[in-house]
Amino acid sequence: MDNELELRTMVGEADRTLLVAGLQALHRERLAAYNAAVYVAFIRGELHPPMAMFGLDEVHTMLRRVGAAPAPF
Repeated sequence: MDNELELRTMVGEADRTLLVAGLQALHRERLAAYNAAVYVAFIRGELHPPMAMFGLDEVHTMLRRVGAAPAPF
């Protein structure tokens, strides 16, 4: 992939590990916020908010670019 971030040539393994851990934590927090908003909307009988509002796609993109995936809970 041409636009793939070549972290292995730019940073050490410890820095990459920290970056991946941070992005995975960010993903967990945004997913938890989205789930809470969906739950509140459901209780109120309203439409749930769009997932794009919580920036999950951006985190997924960055995780893929560094060769990682969201961590399971």
